[in-house]
Amino acid sequence: MGKRILVVDDCDTTRKLLSYIIRDRGHVILGASNGIEALEVLASNPVDLVITDLNMPQMDGFELSRNLRGSEAYMNIPIVMVTTEAGEIDRKMGIDAGVTTFLTKPISPQKLLYEIEKLL
Repeated sequence: MGKRILVVDDCDTTRKLLSYIIRDRGHVILGASNGIEALEVLASNPVDLVITDLNMPQMDGFELSRNLRGSEAYMNIPIVMVTTEAGEIDRKMGIDAGVTTFLTKPISPQKLLYEIEKLL
């Protein structure tokens, strides 16, 4: 049976593409367009993994990750950050925020699925 995965990205096209790739493996996908919306979704929907973009309005991926790691309910959920930001500083900030895996766009569907399956 598939796992429940939350995909957080302010770009509707990217969110739909990632969801399509993951759903094809039998997982249930929930979506959010920013960190605030993601926390609202999580409040009533338990998930097994979060995939988030970095740059989003209202609450970015780093702040979302820090919120998840600071909450007893979400602290152990794996977080995959998929972003165009590939710099070493961004990676360090992601690790400091609690990101489990940091992937740089564009990413192949195979690489994304490999990382998801590894974490689940």
